Amino acid sequence: MLTTIECAGHPRDMGQAQGAASIRSLRAEVERLGLPTKRSRWPRLRPLATGSVRGTGAGREMLRHYAHLSERLEGVARAADLPLDSVLELHLRVRAGGTKGGLLSRRATLRSRALGGSGGEKRLQLERSLPGPIGGEAAWILRESRPAVGFRSVEVTLPWLVSSVAGGNERRLAVGGGPMLWERSDYWGHPSSMLLVQECLHRSSDLEGAIDWCLKRPVEGEQSILLCDASGALATLFVTGTERRVQMGEGELHLEGGEVPTADPDAAKGADPYTVEDRVLLDAKSGSLRVELDGAELEVAAR
Repeated sequence: MLTTIECAGHPRDMGQAQGAASIRSLRAEVERLGLPTKRSRWPRLRPLATGSVRGTGAGREMLRHYAHLSERLEGVARAADLPLDSVLELHLRVRAGGTKGGLLSRRATLRSRALGGSGGEKRLQLERSLPGPIGGEAAWILRESRPAVGFRSVEVTLPWLVSSVAGGNERRLAVGGGPMLWERSDYWGHPSSMLLVQECLHRSSDLEGAIDWCLKRPVEGEQSILLCDASGALATLFVTGTERRVQMGEGELHLEGGEVPTADPDAAKGADPYTVEDRVLLDAKSGSLRVELDGAELEVAAR
């Protein structure tokens, strides 16, 4: 069953709405990974300066360079009554890809398709497959974001994730992020490239602006991100470590990659989750997002 949530207002308010709506899934995910669940009742500044999660490396850089998403993160943790460091650790560990990346690194396809239109208009559809959760992992949710400042958007994400894997905004920009592909223990100390998906949806009204923002923000990872706008323009952002390159294109594009672990025999009532073609489809021209999940379909638009 697909869970749908609505987040509106300032970033911390939006995070609190997500945390309150997803509290059971959030706490279950933190417990599953063995992270602390007891929130300190006394505010302290030390973790911001010397703490192992927020005081150094990628945690510190995320708080510095992604202020809106960091405020959302704080709201999520507060509403779910979880330590901020535990929810932040969920976001940082996916940089490794592979088994640490969990559902965000699972085998998936990312495609663009040229759709027929009247008068020869250019119209593209982005598609991302949605692999099924296994071993008690948190499942996909559909989120509507209505920020007090920035563009409205509809997205597919996870209960604990302040960014998203795919979405479309009210200015007809569609963005889809592929799986995180690394499996390594060394990092350069930057936040995950997956944050760029939400940053583009929140801040950008067209492809040019989105690409410019993506090239300036400090990130790291091994990931491909597809972007298109209402004009029919298409671009692929390739992230390799801290380096990025952009390839412009049009028409058909098919990318595939990610981890394929042994399927949980108890998942999806005995079905192999990697054979189920759950997916999200984004049409930038109409501003619509359609999710096909567990045999059900839901279509929404950012208005």
